[in-house]
Amino acid sequence: MTSQPERIEIKLTIPATQPQLLEGLDLWLRLGLLSETQVIQICRTYLVCALPVPEVTPQADFITTPATETLPARTRPAPILSRILSSLMEEISVVWLLFLGVFMVVVSSGVLAASQWQNFSAVGQYAILFGYTLAFWFAYWWTRQRPNLSLTSRILQVTTLSLIPVNFWAIDGFQLWWDGLGLIVGAIAILSLSAIAWTLLQAALPIRVNTVALSWLQLGWIIPSFPLIAIYSGTVGTAGVLWHRGEKRQASLIDLGMSGVVLAIATLLLFARGILRASVPIDAIGLALGICGWVLCWLTRRQVQPLLTRTGIGLLVLGWIVAVNVEPPWQAIAVSILGIWLLANHLQRLWQVWDLLALFFVGLQAYCLLWRLIPIAGRQQIIAFATQIAGGNLLPGELIGLALFPYIIVTLIVASRLRRASQPNLANYTEGMALILGIILALVSLFHPLMRSLYLLASTLTLIIVLRQRPTPVAWLIYLTHVTGILTLYAWIGWSFPNLNSQFWAVILLIGMIAEWGFACRGAQPCALTHPIWQRSAWYIGLVLAGLSYPLLIASNLYWGLIWLVTPACLTFLGSRTIPQARLANWLSVVALLLAQILTEARVTPLLISTAVATSLMLFNTQKLRSQLAAAITIGFGLSFAGTCLWQIWGVPLNWLPTWIGVALWGLWMLRRFIPTGIYTPVLDGWAIALSIINLTLLTLGRLEVYPIQDLYIIFAAVITTGAITYRNWEQPTNLGFYGIAWGTELVVASIVWWSVPSFINIAIANLGLGLATQLGGDWWVRRSALPYLSSWHVISLIYAVIGLIFAHYTFTAYTGLYTLAGALVGIGVGRRLPLLKPITFISVFGISFAAYELLIYQLIQSKGGQAGDGIVLLSALACAIAIIYCFCSRWLLFYWRLAPQELLGITHIHWGVGSFFSLLALGVNLSNFGSNLWLLVTVVLAAYAAWQGRNHNFWVYLGVIQFTIAIAHLLNRILPLSALLSWSAAIACVYAYLLYSLPWQTWGWSKQPWQRSATVLPGVIVLLTFSEISIQGLFIVAAFYAWLARVENKIRLSYISIVLADWAIIRLIQNWQFTDPLWYVSVLSSSLLYVAQVDPTLRSPTEKEKRHILRTLAVGLFCLTALYQSDNSLWQGILTIFLGIGLILAGIVVRTRAYLYVGTLTFITKVLRQLWLFIDNYSLLLWAIGIVVGLLFIWIAATFEARRTQAIALMQTWIRELESWE
Repeated sequence: MTSQPERIEIKLTIPATQPQLLEGLDLWLRLGLLSETQVIQICRTYLVCALPVPEVTPQADFITTPATETLPARTRPAPILSRILSSLMEEISVVWLLFLGVFMVVVSSGVLAASQWQNFSAVGQYAILFGYTLAFWFAYWWTRQRPNLSLTSRILQVTTLSLIPVNFWAIDGFQLWWDGLGLIVGAIAILSLSAIAWTLLQAALPIRVNTVALSWLQLGWIIPSFPLIAIYSGTVGTAGVLWHRGEKRQASLIDLGMSGVVLAIATLLLFARGILRASVPIDAIGLALGICGWVLCWLTRRQVQPLLTRTGIGLLVLGWIVAVNVEPPWQAIAVSILGIWLLANHLQRLWQVWDLLALFFVGLQAYCLLWRLIPIAGRQQIIAFATQIAGGNLLPGELIGLALFPYIIVTLIVASRLRRASQPNLANYTEGMALILGIILALVSLFHPLMRSLYLLASTLTLIIVLRQRPTPVAWLIYLTHVTGILTLYAWIGWSFPNLNSQFWAVILLIGMIAEWGFACRGAQPCALTHPIWQRSAWYIGLVLAGLSYPLLIASNLYWGLIWLVTPACLTFLGSRTIPQARLANWLSVVALLLAQILTEARVTPLLISTAVATSLMLFNTQKLRSQLAAAITIGFGLSFAGTCLWQIWGVPLNWLPTWIGVALWGLWMLRRFIPTGIYTPVLDGWAIALSIINLTLLTLGRLEVYPIQDLYIIFAAVITTGAITYRNWEQPTNLGFYGIAWGTELVVASIVWWSVPSFINIAIANLGLGLATQLGGDWWVRRSALPYLSSWHVISLIYAVIGLIFAHYTFTAYTGLYTLAGALVGIGVGRRLPLLKPITFISVFGISFAAYELLIYQLIQSKGGQAGDGIVLLSALACAIAIIYCFCSRWLLFYWRLAPQELLGITHIHWGVGSFFSLLALGVNLSNFGSNLWLLVTVVLAAYAAWQGRNHNFWVYLGVIQFTIAIAHLLNRILPLSALLSWSAAIACVYAYLLYSLPWQTWGWSKQPWQRSATVLPGVIVLLTFSEISIQGLFIVAAFYAWLARVENKIRLSYISIVLADWAIIRLIQNWQFTDPLWYVSVLSSSLLYVAQVDPTLRSPTEKEKRHILRTLAVGLFCLTALYQSDNSLWQGILTIFLGIGLILAGIVVRTRAYLYVGTLTFITKVLRQLWLFIDNYSLLLWAIGIVVGLLFIWIAATFEARRTQAIALMQTWIRELESWE
């Protein structure tokens, strides 16, 4: 329950089936809390359900079985036509029919009158309108006497009242006062229409006066400027009356009822005439539109009506849009004030954020419009004065920040008022909007030094005032004030000293950093500025100042960069103090020391100084942090300092660099030995490992001649490095150590081989030998020591083998396949060690196959003559042979390779797939006679393999059938001409499919299901593949095959394929016979749809009667629609179409089928109306006369439905129930 100052809104959620609900509604109705209309609306919305259809259950004469509990019968939903009729009887439907009737009568009469308009004088022309108005008034008076036509009476009343201001418009427009008869007629009309309006309106006196006045304002528009006066008089007067009534009676716009509709129509007529006829500029009535929107919003503020409220908002926005470009923009400002009034009222009642946002933006644009109230000369003088003060280089746009700053102050005042009104959330939102606007204005003022300084100064002072008004300190406000103050200080420094270079600015920023951090580490004192939030803000601002100073020193002199070392020094000092950020300061000092090295640009002297300072500071940081990462960085700085000293004293040529790194490895591991415990022990080990990897990488790049390192230096350095790694690994064997030893050994062996006999093949042989040696040696060591394998022993052998294969394939020779076989043997030797390594075995097995292909391909390259396709067939034959060999030798292969039977079977399947791929690929190239015969043999063997595998898995049968089919197609292609094969291939496929379907597969050990499924799909696939060349006879043969199959399988839906193929064949026959009428083609489609509706198993179910009806309607409707389309060509076709509709109606009645009845009736009526339209087209007066008759018919139907609703519903529902029982 939410309370508001003027109304109370109560929301209840209760079950609709609760019996006390009706009693409670009746009690509230007696107490006056609810009106009778509201109770009826609640009941119609929530307490309505469909009436159950009674069902009579026949009872048996004798009960032979125990009675069981019967479930309640499900209520049958009302027929759709019955629901449509019930909707037609609703009040809104009656109103709609009345509106259509009135509209058609008025429009048709207007067109008839316009066709004879030149035959009447001005008095006569107006007399027609006056007569219509009196006719509607008389019809209202007549229907008012009959209580059962109250709705019709109200519609006629509104129509009459709406025509009255139109009459006044016509009187003024025809200028009837220029002659005596016109003056008499006009006076009589004015007085009588005013009296009719006064008597028709059942409203208060001000509303009646206002309505009549709006009509009278249509007079006198010939006077210059009077149209605009009339529009504003009517708008302001209506707004005043409605506002006074709403404030006095607390009434809403809905309470006005019919009076509100009439007022709205009369006001709209003023606008329409002013814009369309009097040529009143649209930008002159912006305020009037805004007033209309304000009235709608104001009167719906208590009882929310979304449509009216949105319309009012739209009118306000429209009024502002059309008036905003007018100079001066007083209309737009007035509309904005109206919007601010509405938003402020809505905000005070609901306290919603969206109202606050809208109020902020509307107020902002209104504030901006105030600038345009100043004359242009005054604006220019203000800008010139500001430019003179700023020094002459000021752009007008740069004044926006200071110009809009008062609005920020106003916004902050509003936030303060909201906070006093106990709305802290809205106050925070308001301050946030002020902050966002302030940031935007700061960006605008950023580019001029003086404007920037003044704006920041004003912002700082404002923030200080806001902060002092807060009873408790707010962290973000303190941060913002502190940052703004710092920016203000630096802005004034920049304005005072505009020529400072980047180095001096870096020094200034570092001074500010020292000051902020000095303030942050002060002890607690009884002062507001030493509040912990202020000190935390100083800490963060110092970090920002340090970060900003860093890029300013990057491009400066190298020794200037050393100044930035004060930052890590200060951070190390802060880490030693008792502040909350002490540990973070130490870590930031570490980061700062790393960044400081970049500023030296690797120059020897600055780098020497920087690494010395960094090493010293890191010793203190590591002592505080007690972290291995910090210790690692300390060791790194120490190594850098030592390397820089070595570089400074002796210089290190590139050839000797790996050797010195190897010496450093020995030094680090010796130092580790003398420091057995402590935080530095693992760090020294880690640095040694890293240097080992770096040194081996450097030696590898030298071996690959990326860097110019001589062979002897590489061998010497690799021996020292490998020795150091071996020394460390001897104490504690690890996988990483073995990797390092293997890497170093590779470098030593490769360097020696290349130094002695430079050849890639020799390196390949050496690496394959290392791979076999490490693989066999690892197996021997495990068998001898009974220890488990280390993972590195597997990887090292494989890496040697891979490197050997890479170098072996540098050139393709007759022995390349043998090298691949050697590498595969290494992989098999490793893979058979553990079940986890089986993937390596799989790869190696395929490596054996790859080696065989390399040997075959080399021989094919060397051979001469023959066709290219013959070689592809040989590749397919090789894959087929490998698959067969693996199948026959599976016992020995499973033992040696240590694979499961299914895994070996998968390998043979993959080889079968490779062979099948090459077999298909060979069809795309030329084959010799021998190659073609060999291809048939290989394909049949592959198909037989797949079929044999199909005894256990049905999927293989499909593959075998596909390969057999391809082989047969290839054989037939060699025997028959291509055109004959394409024309009759589908028929041949039917014979082949019949054999597949009929052979005794179960007797031979196969499941018959895949063979029969293949037989079912095969002819259809062949039809799709040969669709452009297939003969009509072939289509009929395939259709007959599927019809036979549907009967054998007892699957009626298979006959749909026959229907499609037969339709295809028939359409081709129609095309051959050159029948061009669309009806021939549509008849084929309609017949097929009717067949589906008749035989489909699902649609034949009683529950699917509606779907069957829809399908029949679609089929017959397509046929009849096409017939209607063709029936305009000649008279006899039209007559035949009419007889077609009659025939369908008779067929529907005879067979009791609704689809035929409905479509036939619609076809008959449509064609008859079409013929009538062609007749009326030559006699237009008859058309509009019929329009009048139709309009009167609509009014009569609406009145009849309103007066005799019950009888009409009962009669129509009887007819509808009878139709619903039809097929």
